[in-house]
Amino acid sequence: MRKTMSYVLALVAAAFFAGSALAADPPPPKPFPSPAVKQVFVAAETVATDGTARNIFAPGESVVFRAYSVDPKTKKALVAKDVRYFYAEIPNQPTLKLKYNQSAPGATKRYGWTGVWKVPTDYAVGPVKFRVLVQTVDKRKGQFVQFPVAPAELTISTSVPSVPKGPVTAASDEQSSDLSLYVDTVAGTRTAPGVAKRPVGCTQSNVYKRGEDVVFRAWGVDLTTDEVLSTDNVDSATVTVPGLAAMKLNYGAHGSTNAKVLFWSLGWIIPADYPLGNTTGHVTFTTDAGKTGSFDYAFTVIP
Repeated sequence: MRKTMSYVLALVAAAFFAGSALAADPPPPKPFPSPAVKQVFVAAETVATDGTARNIFAPGESVVFRAYSVDPKTKKALVAKDVRYFYAEIPNQPTLKLKYNQSAPGATKRYGWTGVWKVPTDYAVGPVKFRVLVQTVDKRKGQFVQFPVAPAELTISTSVPSVPKGPVTAASDEQSSDLSLYVDTVAGTRTAPGVAKRPVGCTQSNVYKRGEDVVFRAWGVDLTTDEVLSTDNVDSATVTVPGLAAMKLNYGAHGSTNAKVLFWSLGWIIPADYPLGNTTGHVTFTTDAGKTGSFDYAFTVIP
C-alpha cells in the first residue's frame, strides 16, 4: 500500500510540474489578427487633426480615428450606403460613430471613415484598447484591433514625446483587388550616425527626418479565401520608395511575450541625401496563386 501511495504521489507531482512548465510557456504566435478574417475586412489608425500619424496623446487632445473597410463580395471599399454602423469602441467612453467623408480633418481617399475623440481631461493614462466595428446593410460584420506592440498602441500620457511634424499629402487610391491590405509606419530604434533617436521608439509616425528608421508594417487578407497573408500563401511581399529598388518585407513575430503575433515588416534608414517632401511607400503582395494587391502609404521626409 505504501509503495502504491508513493507511486500515485509521484505521478501527481510529475503531472503538476509538467502542467506548470506548460503553463509557463507562452502561446505560439499566430498570424495577425487571426489565421482568417471572415465576412468584412477593416483597417484603422489614429492621427492628429492635421493628419500626422500618432499614437500617444495627452488628456484634452483630439484623436482622429480613421478607417476603411472592404466588402469581400464586391472587393470594393464600403461607403455610407453600404453600412448599418461603423464606430470606434473606446473603454469607458460613449460609442464614437464614424462618418464617411473623404474631406474630413485627418481623412484620406482610402481612409474615408473618421470620428474625433476629445480625450477627457480626467481619462486614465495608459494604453487604450479600442476596437473599430462595422456591420454592412446585409448584416455582415468586421472588427479591427491594433497590433499588440505596446509602444505603437494608442496611449494616453501626461508626457507626450516631441515628434517631427510636416504636411502629409495622402497617396491613396480605392482599387478593386483580390487582396486587401493594412499598412502603417513606426519610427524604429535605429538611426544613422549622428542622428538623434526618438524619445520613444517604435511609435507610429508618418513624418521622418533624414537618418531615421522608417519601419513599414503590414498585414492583409485574400478576399477570395478569407486567409490572412503569410509565408504559407505569399510568393513575394515588397515595399518600394521612389528612387530605390524594391525591398523585401519580412514575416515574423512581434509584440509582448504572451501576445506575440505574426505580421510583415521592414526597417529602412532614410539616406542623408534623400529628397525632402512628401513621398510614398508602395507595398505590394503577390500570392502563390498569382493574386496581387498594393497599398501606397504616404509619409513626409524633413531635414
